Amino acid sequence: MTTEPTRDPRPDPSGGPPAVLAARLDALRVRPFPERTEHTAAGTSGPGFHVARLWATGPLWDADPADAAAARESCVEELAALVAVVSLRRGDPVVHELDEALERSAMGLPVPPPLALLAGLVPRLYAWPDGRRWFAVGAGRAGDGQPHQILAAAVDGPLPGSG
Repeated sequence: MTTEPTRDPRPDPSGGPPAVLAARLDALRVRPFPERTEHTAAGTSGPGFHVARLWATGPLWDADPADAAAARESCVEELAALVAVVSLRRGDPVVHELDEALERSAMGLPVPPPLALLAGLVPRLYAWPDGRRWFAVGAGRAGDGQPHQILAAAVDGPLPGSG
């Protein structure tokens, strides 16, 4: 009987220290929005939004529970460090819980992009205004066995919940 090798749950090399993640977030913030929705290896973009993965652990399909817990803790620490770095430059974030967006989406009710996408992946966003846009980061995972990840969003329009 052959078994699949256990994958390493540590962050992939495309992540990095909080300053590197903040620089990747800055690049996302200023990118122009496409006219149509696009799905690429970098993330999903559409009219008025970008969503991209900034950091991720490896897959956790067969991870030892201790390794899975360590991966989750690494994700929490990376997100906290990133929020701290961005907050030094932009002030305190608006914390936006996505449970209502997730419920509305599950009921088939309209949820503006990219909140419908983000609500299925992260429970909350740490968001900052950016002129006519806003940008945010959040951490979570898509489901059991999936990597823990930090996602970033840049969105045209007002901050969620601000009108």
